Amino acid sequence: MEQFWQNFYTVFIQVLILFIFMGFGFVGNKTKLINLDGSKVMSDIVLYFVTPCLIINSFSSMEFDKEHLNGLIVCFVAFFLIMAASIALVHIIFRGKNEQKKRVLRFAVVFSNVGYMGIPLQEAVLGQEGVFYGSVCVGMFNILVWTYGIVCSSGSLKNMSIKKVIFNPGLLAVTAGLIIFLFGIPLAEYLPPVSQTLSLMAGLNTPVAMMVIGFNLANSNILASLKSASTYFISALRLIIIPVAALFIMVLCGIKGDILVSLVIAASAPVAAVTTVFAIKYNNDVNTSVNLVAFTTLMSIVTMPFIVALAQVFA
Repeated sequence: MEQFWQNFYTVFIQVLILFIFMGFGFVGNKTKLINLDGSKVMSDIVLYFVTPCLIINSFSSMEFDKEHLNGLIVCFVAFFLIMAASIALVHIIFRGKNEQKKRVLRFAVVFSNVGYMGIPLQEAVLGQEGVFYGSVCVGMFNILVWTYGIVCSSGSLKNMSIKKVIFNPGLLAVTAGLIIFLFGIPLAEYLPPVSQTLSLMAGLNTPVAMMVIGFNLANSNILASLKSASTYFISALRLIIIPVAALFIMVLCGIKGDILVSLVIAASAPVAAVTTVFAIKYNNDVNTSVNLVAFTTLMSIVTMPFIVALAQVFA
């Protein structure tokens, strides 16, 4: 039990640091130092430059061996099964007549914030090893968000774009990283300027990504979300039930170590920020999406340390 609370404290401190970075974004919004256009630019910088550099850097930092290769395969299969099970669950649970709200609720439960919250915490808790395995989760997230995510939000297969699946920055970065890893290309030895650039850009991921989340939190109405029963139900599913169930099933299947912890971090992250982006694009319940992203992000300061600490006990 003592080990659990030590793990909890360690992870809590790391999550608290993330929330301090969010505070900068929150203050930037309230003081008008950062406007909506500035926030979008920051978000695009993270999406198209910083996170891809972080992913490629993590792959280039790992020497190719059978253990890491098997770990990548396990992560890919396990995270796909977690998301597939979540998809099946939401289609059983949410069958209401309000299409606009139902689509948002389904999307919110399935898609966790693996990029903006998952990767920074994986890096803080596990270092490059965590980002290495977490990158697979980012790749799977991008595949499913541009396939199932679009169908879920729009209600039609016609809106699904294979081009967006193939050419999104997250998946391209994972592909580039895999090539470097599988062929054992030593960037630091052959291309030191490129290696150093990747490393410096990667360092921006946590502060800038968290500031973007903090900026968006400042625009949400947390009090309104507290009045909705669906907020608590979705939050319980997204932050507790799914990650805890995934944890124990993975333990029973023999998954352990950094792979287990990295997967649990990805599975226990709050509702993905892209939930609101898709709600706006496909005319769904935008207010519900904003409130769910904000509420689950705030609640994750307690739930993520607890669940990740539990995972470390079994790791």
